[in-house]
Amino acid sequence: MAKVIIGGQKHLSIPNLPRNSRHTLIYPKPFPAGRYPIEKIWYPLASFMAWQPVWQRYQAIHSFNRILYTNKPWFLTFEDHRVLYRNPQNKVEAAIYELLNHRLALDNCKKIIAISDYAKLRLIKRIEGWKIEEKVSKKVDVIHPNFPIKVKQSKIYQEQQNLQLVFIGNHIARKGGVVALRLAQKAEKLGLPITVHIISGLEHGSGVPTDFPDRSKYVEDLKLLKLSNVVFHRNIPNDKVIELLSQSHFQLMATLHDTYGYSIIEGFSVATPVITTNVCALPEFVRNGENGYILELPINEIRHWSNWLHGEKTKTDEYWEIVDSTYDYLAEQALQQIMQFLDRSDKREHYEFLSAGALDQAQLVHNSEKQNELFDNLYAAAAGV
Repeated sequence: MAKVIIGGQKHLSIPNLPRNSRHTLIYPKPFPAGRYPIEKIWYPLASFMAWQPVWQRYQAIHSFNRILYTNKPWFLTFEDHRVLYRNPQNKVEAAIYELLNHRLALDNCKKIIAISDYAKLRLIKRIEGWKIEEKVSKKVDVIHPNFPIKVKQSKIYQEQQNLQLVFIGNHIARKGGVVALRLAQKAEKLGLPITVHIISGLEHGSGVPTDFPDRSKYVEDLKLLKLSNVVFHRNIPNDKVIELLSQSHFQLMATLHDTYGYSIIEGFSVATPVITTNVCALPEFVRNGENGYILELPINEIRHWSNWLHGEKTKTDEYWEIVDSTYDYLAEQALQQIMQFLDRSDKREHYEFLSAGALDQAQLVHNSEKQNELFDNLYAAAAGV
């Protein structure tokens, strides 16, 4: 049995670790104090002094979204190219960034784990032409996030009740909550039997990727939370989220940008299909007409929404017109997809097919029991136990 340090970003580590490891996983506090980690001074410092001293012996390290300066055997799990140190401001930073990035090519870095093909694509494209490109590329494997499977069989569609849709995401605009609200408004006008649940902290505007920075532009959309066919839950415990997912017919996540989309897999774990978009990693595990529906957005070579603007360009009236029209386009596309579903003569059988497809995806690719053994074997090999 090995003792393994777990370091780096906690939000990424939870679904990308063994859930019931036979090894001892150690979670040290950030250095120098939990509330004030060293990276607040300068981000790369956390690669040298990642955590407070660990007095017990350990054999390996698993780091999340953070390159480490260590001589121990270690693994890195990452979600996109931002794990690399890049864009130095001066010669000193350039030298340190190169030193840290080159740690990935050393023999004690045992495996570089991308959480998706999208993540692997971003990293490989970023290191094109680098001295470490060949060595690093050979180490990169894709291991998708894992979740406990909650049910053993697909769901049965009950026609006598309203179609239940659920949106989950603190970023109400980026992740598709605005789309869900506009869909609810369209459905109400048409008298469609649809209920939309919104679970969100309602974060939006400046600082949120793809959002228009002026929050006042979203006032009218947020008023839709009071529609008669909308149920607003704000933030609720995860077990309640899973319960609501299990009670819903579809999860609706018409996102403009999402590195992965963990809530979709949580929905699959209770056999709930999804309606989502074709950006980033989502098409890797959502197959249109098999475990959900995909709404098509224009995307570029790195699978990003191609109309996404950045920096000062996001503050222009032109960008609001772009995002506003895109929210409405996605709401209309989602509505049409739902209406097509409701009009099907075989919707009971078709829904059970979608539900079974969602559960199969969770069991085959995201099953925490299978991933548990995989990670445990990696740790044992690295620690030589």
